[in-house]
Amino acid sequence: TGDKSSNPYAASNGKLRNKQAILDEAQSTMDFQTIEAVYIQNFFISFWMGDYDKALEASDTAMSFPSAKMPKVALIYHILYRGIAAFHLHREGNGEKWLKEGNDMKDQMEIWVKNSEVLFENKLLLLEAEYCASMCEVILAKESYKFSIKVARDNG
Repeated sequence: TGDKSSNPYAASNGKLRNKQAILDEAQSTMDFQTIEAVYIQNFFISFWMGDYDKALEASDTAMSFPSAKMPKVALIYHILYRGIAAFHLHREGNGEKWLKEGNDMKDQMEIWVKNSEVLFENKLLLLEAEYCASMCEVILAKESYKFSIKVARDNG
C-alpha cells in the first residue's frame, strides 16, 4: 500500500491494487459509470501516446454505455480527440470509415457550437482543419488551424 499521498489506490485499503482491479470490480457489480470512466481514461492515455488505434478501441467501448452520452466535460474532449484520431487514421490510409467518423464528430461539435460558441468554436475549427487536411486541402487546413488557435486565444 505504501504512502497514501503517492498511491492512488491506497483509499481502497488494498482491495483495488491497479486499474485492472478497478475494472474487474466494476464489471462484477455492473457499475457502468466506473467501467466507462476506465475506458475513457484509457482513451485519453492512448490518444496522448499517439496510439490512435488503441484509443479508438477504448473509445468504442466507452461509448457503448448509455452514460457515455450524458453531458460532462470529458465528453467534449472525447468527441474532439476522437475526431482528430479518426481524421488521422483516414490520412494514414485506414479507410473511408474514419473520414465518416471524423465528420460525425465534427457534426456533433457543430451542434454544440450553437449552444456555446465561446466554448466550442475553436474545437470545431480544429476539426474542420483536420477534415481539410484529410481532403489534401493543405492551404485551407493551414488557415483553419491558425484560425482555431486565434479563436482559442481570443476566448481564453
